[in-house]
Amino acid sequence: MQRHQSPWQFYEELEELGVGNYGVVKKVRLIKNPEVIRAMKIIPEENVVQGEGASLIDEIEILKNLEHPNIMKVYECFVDNNNYYIVSELCDQGHLLSKMEKLERMDQIVVKFLMDQIFNAVAYLHSKNILHGDIKLENVLLYKISKRGGRRFTSINEDFNEDEALRDDINQNFGKKKTSAKSKNYIQDMMNYEIKLIDFGCSKYFVKKKTKKKKKLSGIIGTSIYCSPEVVDNLYDEKCDEWSCGVLMYILLGGIPPFYGDTEEEIFEKIKKCEYDFSPPPFKNVSKNCKDLIRRLLEPKKQYRIKAIEALRHPFFTESFDANSAMTANKDLNVLKQFISPIKYCSKFHEAVAAFLCVNFLPVEEENTLKTVFRYLDKDNKSIITKEAIKETLEEININISDEKLQEIFNSIDENGSGLIEYQEFIRNACDIQKLMTESNLKNVFHAICGDKEIMSGEDIKKFVFHDLVVHEQTLNEYFAQIGVSIDSNITFDDFFKMIKNNTKLGGQEEVKSEHKKKESKYFLSRLSTLFLLILCFFNTSHIVLNSFTVKG
Repeated sequence: MQRHQSPWQFYEELEELGVGNYGVVKKVRLIKNPEVIRAMKIIPEENVVQGEGASLIDEIEILKNLEHPNIMKVYECFVDNNNYYIVSELCDQGHLLSKMEKLERMDQIVVKFLMDQIFNAVAYLHSKNILHGDIKLENVLLYKISKRGGRRFTSINEDFNEDEALRDDINQNFGKKKTSAKSKNYIQDMMNYEIKLIDFGCSKYFVKKKTKKKKKLSGIIGTSIYCSPEVVDNLYDEKCDEWSCGVLMYILLGGIPPFYGDTEEEIFEKIKKCEYDFSPPPFKNVSKNCKDLIRRLLEPKKQYRIKAIEALRHPFFTESFDANSAMTANKDLNVLKQFISPIKYCSKFHEAVAAFLCVNFLPVEEENTLKTVFRYLDKDNKSIITKEAIKETLEEININISDEKLQEIFNSIDENGSGLIEYQEFIRNACDIQKLMTESNLKNVFHAICGDKEIMSGEDIKKFVFHDLVVHEQTLNEYFAQIGVSIDSNITFDDFFKMIKNNTKLGGQEEVKSEHKKKESKYFLSRLSTLFLLILCFFNTSHIVLNSFTVKG
């Protein structure tokens, strides 16, 4: 949602989280649903209109088109006479830089978990023809999840938290004979984080929309120690992100950057010469596969540099981890069962409301479970699910379904007609949507549509669904006919609640009641007919028995 009004009608401030170059970030919560806590970035209008802050508009436009579990989710934007307000999910566990300042370096198994998520986010961005342009420790936020959280390597994650012997073995790399309380906490702490990639101020589309050809990008972007040789030479493409991932990975393991100097010129000179090595002591116990991946990321010739999606298939990630274990829990199978039995909404408006509920109010625990299954179904690590992947998974768990039925299910879930199922499409169809349709959640949706009014109009619905698009009158009338309203309709919250909760048109509750009465009447007549037949059978049987006695007599 993007609204031209003050956000303080909907949110209240809890505390200030930080101050940046262009504005302040505050912790806020929804007034009408206090359990929902979010972050709000407030940027003064003059910072947006003048100077580099103008890139904020491009950043918002890019973020609006992204749906990925490891990319910062933006819920809505507000604009008033003084400020721009961006409301996003809250990640209050700091960023990787703050963790590195405390820990100095990280064990490669922890790095494996973190980089798996980072590469997955980067691969997704590149599939959307977007380069991030500023991947660094500060732009990787952390948030806490449960120890059975939704990442690819479920079984290993459980081992980390439960197997004391394994923790002792891991901490050998720290030169400790036994697991100290500090290092034990470190293992448990870091293995329970998910990451979110943030700050798309340097992001660009690297493919031309019309010709589908790659653009020649120029202009220094990012932070000096993370810059690739081609960025230094001022002519680059999306492969600069993979280089930055290599630098970040090196820093996480070694505690120092691979290229450093007293001045930016010195740093750039070392980057162009690709002068780095694994001689620092922290790399003594780093595996060959881990070093090989870093070398392939820090390849000076970009045409030979490994892609993010290829990195996910590198032996560093596949040598000891079993992704298939993600589907062993019963709750995950229940998710799959829900996924292949999608709800058939009575209108596109109902679908839009359901999507809004999923994006804004899905509990973190449930989303973590859904993420686990999504990563399992995403066989190629492309952040998409194919029909073949669904079929393969169903066969693995002995669920038989015809190709025709599978195609029907796939078509109903593939809402944008891409031929593939994306993350949010999966989430919307696999979550328990009825649990999200609480009175408080639907009140928030109601007021997101009509503002602070107590009546929703047809005009409000038009704006909620079509935004500022010019819509043909026939299209609009057909859309409204699906939900039983017109442009002049006035809808109360009670009407809206019943309509969404019961998956009916406005006023459709009477039709439902009428249908129930018809069914009850048919049921009653059916039972009556059955009783009548039983009575007939009884009399016929009695007649036969009496006749037989008469014959014998």
